[in-house]
Amino acid sequence: MTRYRKFVDWLKVTGATRGLSEQDARAVRTTAWVQILMFSLPTLLIVPTYFTEPPETHIFTYATYFPLVVPLVIARYLLIQQRLAAAAILTLVASDYHLVALSIAQADDPAPMGFLLLGMLSFVMVPRQHVITRWSLVIVPMGLFLFFQYYYRSLGKSGIFGPAHLVVPADYLMPPLTLLIIFFILITYQFVKAVNGAEDRLAAELAKSEKLLLNILPREVANELKMDGTSKPRHFPSATVCFTDFEGFTKIAETLKPEELVAELDRCFSYFDSLMDRYNLEKLKTIGDSYMFAGGIPQNNATHAVDCVMAALEIQAFMNRMKEIKADQNLPYWQLRLGIHSGDLVAGVIGERKFAYDVWSDTVNTASRCESSGASGKINISGVTFELIKDFFACEYRGAMPAKNKGQIDMYFVQGLLPELQRPGHERTPNVEFEKRYRRLREQQTSS
Repeated sequence: MTRYRKFVDWLKVTGATRGLSEQDARAVRTTAWVQILMFSLPTLLIVPTYFTEPPETHIFTYATYFPLVVPLVIARYLLIQQRLAAAAILTLVASDYHLVALSIAQADDPAPMGFLLLGMLSFVMVPRQHVITRWSLVIVPMGLFLFFQYYYRSLGKSGIFGPAHLVVPADYLMPPLTLLIIFFILITYQFVKAVNGAEDRLAAELAKSEKLLLNILPREVANELKMDGTSKPRHFPSATVCFTDFEGFTKIAETLKPEELVAELDRCFSYFDSLMDRYNLEKLKTIGDSYMFAGGIPQNNATHAVDCVMAALEIQAFMNRMKEIKADQNLPYWQLRLGIHSGDLVAGVIGERKFAYDVWSDTVNTASRCESSGASGKINISGVTFELIKDFFACEYRGAMPAKNKGQIDMYFVQGLLPELQRPGHERTPNVEFEKRYRRLREQQTSS
């Protein structure tokens, strides 16, 4: 059964369709089957031709066989390499050549009917961006079909090996035949166009849904849910969690209209969102005026603490700029507390409806306590996080600070990058030495 499956996959060049759109995959499959058909029929007819046809036709048959087979083999190779247009064009041209040879040989040969089929298949086989090539491979076979009908059926001419047995006046045969060809072309074109348009709209909607899903869940979790319907939460031995909270939010919110309040929050949180991809972090949730994110998930990495602090520094700088702008306009402004802690945690999706990617562990609780035990405009980190980032950032030791239900926790305020890691004249911008240390830290994860 396995060998049969592999044989069928080889016939359909299944491997060549991986990663392709449905339109391109359909073109690959159609081209593959046309290649098989055009190779198989002449090959199977070689022996019967030898025994049933006159001897004078044998050399002609063999002479036209190889100019067909060789291009088909090359086209097959191009198809496997996913060179779709080249494979389709070579397949169609070789097939049209063979039909021309058969039509020249016998006046009554049904080969011209094959031009109709190949012309219609051009709409499916040739990628639609190759407009001129596609229409050429439609019109030329149709023209050849009409030519051979007129040449044999109306003029009564002979092929190499015999005359036509049925002759019909041209004014009786050609007008309806021409209209029929035009009708076939237009109907097929409109049908393929409608199918492609429907698939384009479906692909666009799928892309929107995919984008929306990836705004809610990490890609790895989203893929797992799509494939299995469930996603098993994972344990991460080392990750970093950050909480932010606006101080005085309730008091200032009382002075704003609901629309103004939401717009102000959206402005801040949208900027925070922009930092998540830049620093390889995962936004987890917003709860009221609190923003929560983490590093080291959903993929383990050794730089999670540094990444979180770098993002926190940018958030801090953004809020300071907002504060200056608001103060210059005599408007109330928000100040932000940030708390960061590192440790193990479990991350994943639980439940069956309204999925949300979340984290659980004492690490999360401690990060929350670091935020509530912090100060306005400051980044407050735990001693555990300090040990992970001390080679990158200057920190002020606060001592062992009391935290609700946690006892005493060593805490530090992050001051900024170490002086030797700052770019001259830009204290918040990392220099080359920072990049070297960061690269070494990242390589530790790879080597381990």
